[in-house]
Amino acid sequence: MHAEIKIRPAVVADSAELMTLIQWAMQVYAQKSGITGPLDAMSESQRDQERHIRDQLVLVAEHRGSLIGTVRLVRLDTRRAYFSRFAVHPHLQQTGVGKLIYQAAEDRLQQSGYETVELHTALTNEPLVKFYESRGFELVETDHSRGYPRGLFRKTL
Repeated sequence: MHAEIKIRPAVVADSAELMTLIQWAMQVYAQKSGITGPLDAMSESQRDQERHIRDQLVLVAEHRGSLIGTVRLVRLDTRRAYFSRFAVHPHLQQTGVGKLIYQAAEDRLQQSGYETVELHTALTNEPLVKFYESRGFELVETDHSRGYPRGLFRKTL
């Protein structure tokens, strides 16, 4: 299956399918993390997706014509990027799709000259925290501002 997965920049025509994928994956993320309140990702519209595709780097994983994963890379400044809306189709989580997307994103950031990448994730989602830590991310800050324990992680590229 992995040989048939193509990682590419998203195009505006992907926006509706991308929105559905992100919302479904974020529902699963919230459930696995014990988050009961609303997530920002759940309120994004198709128009929001189109804007993000135009203004930021959104990568998608495509398999046989369907989107199965994504990540949004947001420029914070000339040296730092923010890793956001990392989502894998819920039926394909824990199959290596996330590793492929993550590596493509990191490669792209390095090629573009970024020095660090940051992200937030729920500290209660231990498998996801371990995923990020195994890729060199370090917890630099915690907060409860969104109603759950959330960590800011940073990695030097």
